[in-house]
Amino acid sequence: MPRLTPLHPSRPWPLLARLRRGVATWWWWAINLGAQPGLTVWQLKRIHLLNGICWITLGIYGGYVLVYIQSPDWLTFRICLAGFVLHLPPLLLAYYHRYDAAAYYNVLSVTVICALTAVVRRYNGVEYFLITNSIVGMLFFRTFWKLAFLFLVNVAAYFAVRYAMTVVTFSLYAPGSIYFYNINVALCFLTLFLVVYYFRSENLQQETLLTRQNDSLAQSLHHLRTTQAQLVQQEKMASLGALTAGIAHEIQNPLNFVANFSEVGQEMVQELREALTTETLSPGGQVVVQQLLDDLAQSQAKVRQHADRAGGIVRSMLHHSRTSTGGRQPTDLNALADEYLRLAYHGLRATHKNFNAILATDFDPNVSLVEVVPEDMGRVLLNLFTNSLYAVRQKAELAPAGTYHPAIAVSTRRTDGEVQLRVHDNGTGIPAAMRERIFHPFFTTKPPGEGTGLGLSLSYDIVTKGHGGTLTVESTEGEYSEFVVRLPG
Repeated sequence: MPRLTPLHPSRPWPLLARLRRGVATWWWWAINLGAQPGLTVWQLKRIHLLNGICWITLGIYGGYVLVYIQSPDWLTFRICLAGFVLHLPPLLLAYYHRYDAAAYYNVLSVTVICALTAVVRRYNGVEYFLITNSIVGMLFFRTFWKLAFLFLVNVAAYFAVRYAMTVVTFSLYAPGSIYFYNINVALCFLTLFLVVYYFRSENLQQETLLTRQNDSLAQSLHHLRTTQAQLVQQEKMASLGALTAGIAHEIQNPLNFVANFSEVGQEMVQELREALTTETLSPGGQVVVQQLLDDLAQSQAKVRQHADRAGGIVRSMLHHSRTSTGGRQPTDLNALADEYLRLAYHGLRATHKNFNAILATDFDPNVSLVEVVPEDMGRVLLNLFTNSLYAVRQKAELAPAGTYHPAIAVSTRRTDGEVQLRVHDNGTGIPAAMRERIFHPFFTTKPPGEGTGLGLSLSYDIVTKGHGGTLTVESTEGEYSEFVVRLPG
């Protein structure tokens, strides 16, 4: 049996969607009538409420006019037509940016219309609109005396109407007044509900906004405190660097004397050997003297060796305490990477003595010298190595004993006019959602207190802005991470 399919099954839905968009577009234009640029949020809301109430009231009165246009109840028709006409001026005033005048007219015109209608057409419940109208002014004004004035006017009008009903004998009573009474009371309750609901929704919106702002401020305060702590630490390190430089300079002079005098001592031993060749000594005495001279020469050589070693340490201290001058110089990138890899590894082992990792290096001899700022590039390498060591240590702590072997591989290559340096680790990896933000300032995957989020950001700026290179990352969560530094070669 052939399957029956409806003709154009989806055609009514686009028509309904277009109709809904058309109504939404018209309503947006209607409530923004007279709105001008530069208004505050509250002023714009006031215009929306004022225009919205006017358009809805016009719609209600217009509906009554259409219902009673052919009715013998000509009085109701004329009252509704007058209400329709009297609610046009607020829109005109809003169009010409007379917002306060439009708001006053809107509230007070309702007061007058409801009061007069209630007196001449008693028992239809119109007077109850004066109660709701007494609080409508809160939608349009913030000044207390304005709100108090509108409130008192409507309260006075309500009691005046109640009194007039007992005195005025003139009445335009029409059949079906009980029907109007029920409708007006229902509309009165609806108006109260809408006004209270509006203020409630505004309070909830403000509470949500304040909560978000508080969260944002708390996060900013946390970042500021973290930055402050880091700046204090940097200041301490700078002071320590200056102290280290001073101590190194003071040590350098005695070390120079030790090295120089050890060299002089070696020369004097050689001169003594030559002088003893012309002297006559017994065979036993000659052996003893030669042994003493050999021991003295050896001790002087050891003194010179260790003095050179201490001098190298002092020079390294001076080198690391020196601030970056921003000048590039030919640098052995392989040696620099190897030095900072060992420095980062032993620095971590100083605080975690049970931690061990496999360090594999594959340095390309063709890399040779690269034009970089050694101090800045050293900071980059130290940050990359420290992060890799942190990742493998974290994974080692979570993995069962004997099932995981931390490993870091560092390699260099020279290809197509550039130098590549890769730092690969088999640590925890970086989630895909965080990979795009890994180089943003203050972003860190470490727990609070263990990272400031500035290391990779500074490294990225040093590589890209300071050296015209690139710093990228490839990672699979739970398996590996690989940072790639590319420098012009």
